[in-house]
Amino acid sequence: MAIIVKKFGGTSVGSIELIQNIAHNIAQQKREGDSLVLVVSAMAKTTDGLMELAHQICEHPSRRELDMLLTAGERISMALLSLSLQKEGLSSISFTGSQSGIITDNRHGNARILEVNAFRINQELEKGKIVIVAGFQGVSQAKEITTLGRGGSDTSAVALACYLNAGKCEIYSDVDGVFSADPKLVPQARLLQEIDHAQMLALANAGSKVMHPRAVEFAQRFKIPVELKSSFSFAPGTLIHQIKRNSTEMEDKKITAIAHKEGLLRLVLPAKQGLELFSSGTHIEFFRYEIQRDRLELFIEGSFVAEAEFLLQEKGIEVLEREDGLGWVSLVGLGIETDAQILSRVLQSCFAFQVLRVVPGNMNIGLMLPSQQTQDCLQALHNTFFGDEQ
Repeated sequence: MAIIVKKFGGTSVGSIELIQNIAHNIAQQKREGDSLVLVVSAMAKTTDGLMELAHQICEHPSRRELDMLLTAGERISMALLSLSLQKEGLSSISFTGSQSGIITDNRHGNARILEVNAFRINQELEKGKIVIVAGFQGVSQAKEITTLGRGGSDTSAVALACYLNAGKCEIYSDVDGVFSADPKLVPQARLLQEIDHAQMLALANAGSKVMHPRAVEFAQRFKIPVELKSSFSFAPGTLIHQIKRNSTEMEDKKITAIAHKEGLLRLVLPAKQGLELFSSGTHIEFFRYEIQRDRLELFIEGSFVAEAEFLLQEKGIEVLEREDGLGWVSLVGLGIETDAQILSRVLQSCFAFQVLRVVPGNMNIGLMLPSQQTQDCLQALHNTFFGDEQ
């Protein structure tokens, strides 16, 4: 009996019509003997709407009460999808994160999964039912409802695939898979048929939005193949798996894809004080950080700036330097960070831009520049490294 975990993002379940379309496709494609576990996000914009309601009451709401509030979104999606499957003549049952046995630590707003004890899912699969699970959520060892932070539904899906020893995890969204660059900004970007876990993790860390780094880390650690595909077409997408290299690729170094991030705030803090932000259990995600002697440099996304500034003020941490409006463009590929020819082509392509910093990393070359130049730089680099492949 093959177990397949399918995750559907917020845009995929954004309306009753879309939810019913998912149920119809599953009814048509379900093969005899397959056991399906479906993980769902909240309907598009539901989480933002709930968050806005909370902030109408107080500027900095309790993280615990936010978790209680926000987890309602996924419960709505899971119940509606289960009803839609039943209308298609399929037997199904929906579970919250806690009912699914997703056990987390006590960090509200950005909890980490400690273990998965999904015995109830296995019981229902044995009865032939399709199981729908609310993503993004779990329960702490103290029986508190928790949320997993950004990308939490992806993380839920891959974690369940690991526990259930699933043959595959499929993640559906409004894009067809992983592209050589963001296709919304670079129309000629090409779809990648496959990519290995390590390069996908480098892309996710560099700003690619198709899959969260935490979920990629789970998949890499437990060797789970993940396919990213569109819920609007259900066509084959990008397979993330362990790729066997042939002998002709031993010294072949090339750009796999280019990621970007805009609207970043750069903060420089005293290192000793700044490290308190890491140890305080904050749900803030730092895009990049660097420690030099007694100084800590942080790059923070715009959506986390208000919370970061509140914490800095609350803890009395001095801000030594502050710089708004920064962006990063990162080229990802196996071994490219040590290739002088690739670096030369990168710098020549970026001659017209105000490149403030060039940072080599693990399988990537990162460029820091003003945020307003990020998209043009992304296009120029894509033309350089992929233009002859179009």
